[in-house]
Amino acid sequence: MAGLLGTLHSAGSGMRVSQTSIQTASHNINNMNTPGYSRQRVEQKASSAYSYPGYNSKLGAGQLGTGVEATDVIRIRNTFYDFQFRNESHNQGEINVKYEHYTNMEKIFNEPSDTSISASIANFFGSWQELSKNPTDVASKDIVVQNSKYLADKISNIKEKLDSLSSQADKKLNDDVKEINDMLNQLKEIDKQIKIVQGSGKSPNDLMDERDKILDDLSFKMNLGNDDIKEAFEGGLSKVEITESGGKKQLTLTYGDPAKTKDIPADKISGEIKGSLEMIDKVKEYSNSLTELAKGVAKGVNNVLNGRDINDTTDLPDDKKLFIVDDKNNPIIKVNQDLLDNPRDLNITTEIANQMYHLKDKKIKMGNPEEEITIDKFYNNIIQKLGNETQEVIRNEKNQSKILKEIDNLRLNVSGVSLDEEMVSLIQFQHAYNASAKVISTIDSLLDVVVNGLKR
Repeated sequence: MAGLLGTLHSAGSGMRVSQTSIQTASHNINNMNTPGYSRQRVEQKASSAYSYPGYNSKLGAGQLGTGVEATDVIRIRNTFYDFQFRNESHNQGEINVKYEHYTNMEKIFNEPSDTSISASIANFFGSWQELSKNPTDVASKDIVVQNSKYLADKISNIKEKLDSLSSQADKKLNDDVKEINDMLNQLKEIDKQIKIVQGSGKSPNDLMDERDKILDDLSFKMNLGNDDIKEAFEGGLSKVEITESGGKKQLTLTYGDPAKTKDIPADKISGEIKGSLEMIDKVKEYSNSLTELAKGVAKGVNNVLNGRDINDTTDLPDDKKLFIVDDKNNPIIKVNQDLLDNPRDLNITTEIANQMYHLKDKKIKMGNPEEEITIDKFYNNIIQKLGNETQEVIRNEKNQSKILKEIDNLRLNVSGVSLDEEMVSLIQFQHAYNASAKVISTIDSLLDVVVNGLKR
């Protein structure tokens, strides 16, 4: 449309597009701190020109612009960075679970310290050395019995805490599975809404951001790049669960068709799921080692007290024992209650007391029946192994966190909202809006001349 009315329409289109751009910039600023939000931008193009070139065109071989139009509002996002992030996040998820459990185990053992098992073992054997100087001294007997109780309580208490930690790992595994299934249901609903919006020819930016946020969270819990999991997603993954086969846990995937399932062995699972599975077994391993320590201490001490070989496995009546081991209940090891009530009933000779003191240097069959090892060495091996594994996990966590942070920073450089850039854009859109409004004001003056001028 040529003429003043055409110019009026053109200026109006500029105001509308500028207003849309201002609203989009405002939306970006408002969601600057929203997790997973991708900044948006208005796509615009010139409106179709008036009077295409032709011999019959009254305007001749030329065109008049008709303004601008907003074609879409798109989000700025690089899918390659999303792929890289999710390719590393499942490793981060696995390491985070291990880091949490290993550091908790170190706190539980609390080595070295005055209240640790190693200190209790040292105090226990040291009290026997003191008793050997005067085997009939009631005070020395009381110290031996009390140190025996403290050692038994310390071992039992730490084992109880380890068992509790193992239960927490098992609970986290179940919670993760529940969260994964909740995320899968959310993804299904969001996909439905996305298809509806896309069917209308629009870009569902916020819905797609929400979907990507869920996929990011989901990628910490399991490896979305795993071929089996990827295939399950494409086939309509509807549910995941932890099952057992041959005494080993596995991840079972159920497709949209309940009849279709796929099992993934534990060694092929990654993410928080794998971390929890491994830590359940690992914590139990350390708990079992403490059980072997308790049995070894009880066996060696009780045999020496009764003048037997330290590796004799023949059971003794309770009244002949200093330590009583209970495999089924906590505490796992305890001191004979009669001796606790009457420490003076501990009938010891100097020779027995000396043998008891030197028991710390004797090799006992613990853990591996084919191997003999001292009590100190056996326990030190537990702590050394825990320390080495913890340090490895700490290093891995530090390195993986750095990698993931660098990738996320690259992603944020593309899709993140910069307040400075949005403020500059707002000023530009404001000037464009004001300029278009000025054109309309000019056209209004010209139309006033035309309309009112005719009257005169």
